[in-house]
Amino acid sequence: MLFKRLFCLLLACLMSLGVCALAEDDSGKTYVMAGYDNTQYREWKENLFFARMEEKTGVSFEFQQYSDSAKWTAAKDAMVSGGNLPDVLFKASLSSTECMKMLEKGVLIDLKPYLEENCPHLWALLSQNPEYLQAITLPDGSIVALPYITTTPIQNYIWINEAWLAALRLEAPTTAQELTQVLEAFKTRDPNKNNKKDEIPLGFLGAFDLKFLAHAYGMIANDYNIYVEDDQVEFMPLHENFRQFITWCRDLYQRGLLDEDGFSTNNVLRQVSDSDAIATYGAIITPVAAELFLVSWASDYGILQPLVYDGEQIYRDFSGEVLRGTFAITSACDDPAKMLQWVDYLYSEEGALLASIGLENQDYTVNADGTWELMESARSDTFFAVSALIDGGGTSPGILADAFQRRYAGNPELLKTVESQDQVKAVCQMPFPYYTLTAEQIDFITPLQNDIGYYVDMQIARWVIGEEEISDETFAEFHRTLEEKGLSTFLAFWQDVLNNL
Repeated sequence: MLFKRLFCLLLACLMSLGVCALAEDDSGKTYVMAGYDNTQYREWKENLFFARMEEKTGVSFEFQQYSDSAKWTAAKDAMVSGGNLPDVLFKASLSSTECMKMLEKGVLIDLKPYLEENCPHLWALLSQNPEYLQAITLPDGSIVALPYITTTPIQNYIWINEAWLAALRLEAPTTAQELTQVLEAFKTRDPNKNNKKDEIPLGFLGAFDLKFLAHAYGMIANDYNIYVEDDQVEFMPLHENFRQFITWCRDLYQRGLLDEDGFSTNNVLRQVSDSDAIATYGAIITPVAAELFLVSWASDYGILQPLVYDGEQIYRDFSGEVLRGTFAITSACDDPAKMLQWVDYLYSEEGALLASIGLENQDYTVNADGTWELMESARSDTFFAVSALIDGGGTSPGILADAFQRRYAGNPELLKTVESQDQVKAVCQMPFPYYTLTAEQIDFITPLQNDIGYYVDMQIARWVIGEEEISDETFAEFHRTLEEKGLSTFLAFWQDVLNNL
């Protein structure tokens, strides 16, 4: 154990020396950085983050910043067609397909041979977490784009109105049956106290959101409706509990406990902007309740912990800890090592804080008890986040400095939310491991998924809203139609993908 601690200390010292050496190695060349950032008023050429990074590393950039996603996609396409290349792509929003195409066309380079030597912070993370390495590795073994890594990944939570629970003297539900009872109380007992029957007990958006409730019956699946059990790929709509789950959803809908507009594809129906509006949602399935509700509403909502089924909790890990495609280097760059040393700083806690919080003793201060808070200059600057930080407006490379963020002294409600997220994460599972498909595999599986996935979602909607009865006959027809659409081929494909990971 002592040797391990000394080794870690030595490694940390070497990492620090690596950053210092880079700062001293200033050739005076200016590199070209292109990327996407739609944060209003943020201009990379004026942003303090890049100026501070230049001071730290000696690397300077000219910027080709895109604030329109369509124009950024067109710019990437132009690179493939032979346009002038920047040196690096930052906040690149690169899909695996784009990575493979741009590597094949000689636009981007394979970063894997450079990583161990030039990215000690990132390489340590990849070495300690082989699933991270698997997530960013293409089928041919190359690594074309670097990730953002977070221990608190994006999740589709069930947010419940805790103020309503308190007003009705109810406990947070822990099972499907208890959730039904709470939703019934939300509908019938006027928790918003306006003497109207305007409460929407549970809001959702389509079959996608609704399937996050399947955990109440012990089921999770990814966007392809698949999951892995005992090294075998399974299809959630064939699970023995699927019919019971659909019957429960149908009952909720028929009793008015689900949003009657839930199967609309228009998310605007759920958004509230009227400052005089009274809260009407008892619970809602969404990543961030504050993005849909007024600030005065959002503070009343807390994350509902996954419901218990057969004595256990399980919940779908929606996005995983690795967000891919954030940073890449083109074949025009004459010093890939230097660019990787530059970006590796963002995979350290210090670099992550510079990107997301700013500079210590200039933007934030650390208190004697280890907590931190923004300095008055940052708190009073309306444009601080866009002028000094790089977070938001697209995913940047680096990590979430999670441990430090939790010590924020200025918002107890935020800490409560983070603790709730931790509790959900403890029972989350990825239904299927990280994978990357080849272009040929994508071409093969896409039409199957479009057909099968659409059919499953539409059938869920038909059953839930009552267009079709839930019966042995309709379920038998459902299974027959799935086979006609190629379900066996579909599952064999994913089994082969799993076997070759």
